[in-house]
Amino acid sequence: MTLPTVPWHLQRDLLVSRIQTQERFFKGGRIALDVGSTEWSEEQILKLLKDMADEGVFLWTILSSSEKTRQAAEYHGFPTSLPDPNKKPGEAHQDLTIKKDELAKFACLPRSLAEGEHFKHDGNLIVIGDIPPDAKLEVTGSLILWGTLHGSAEVNSPADPNKFVRLLNVGDGRLVLDYEEVEIPPKLRKHHGLVVAKEEQGILISSLKPRRLL
Repeated sequence: MTLPTVPWHLQRDLLVSRIQTQERFFKGGRIALDVGSTEWSEEQILKLLKDMADEGVFLWTILSSSEKTRQAAEYHGFPTSLPDPNKKPGEAHQDLTIKKDELAKFACLPRSLAEGEHFKHDGNLIVIGDIPPDAKLEVTGSLILWGTLHGSAEVNSPADPNKFVRLLNVGDGRLVLDYEEVEIPPKLRKHHGLVVAKEEQGILISSLKPRRLL
């Protein structure tokens, strides 16, 4: 979707209005957004994420001719270019995109946890925000954290072999998967976008390339 070159808050209002007027079309989907030369900051993109999550829609890619906007988008793990249709299959990255019907099974918490908060959720969850040092998150399904993990996140559902954890930033937080603490190497802690899953050989940690959480 291409937006006119107006200030960021007007682009946001236009986008949300368009989604609301075509709710059945956009609900549960992902949008590639072209904001042109309009400048967006990291905080403004995060607010847009929360506004769109309230409408049941998620961003997929942010296109812009503004360097500031591209840097802000990449900070939040968004690609700033579309896939090359001429790239040969062998050259493409492994497709780790979550399918639309699977994404619809996730609930969304469009905020950071408060200091000292203990939040529990039964099922799959997307958190658009951070987990501060004294906070704890418990989930019994898959988890997507669109923020930084400073506190504790526990994902415990041994009966579900397909669950996963996707983290934008690990920070200095603690992650537990099926009652086992995950040891994340310091090198990987610096990455934007990690996938953690449990397989037969144990816990597998990999970097998202391109850095796409959904």
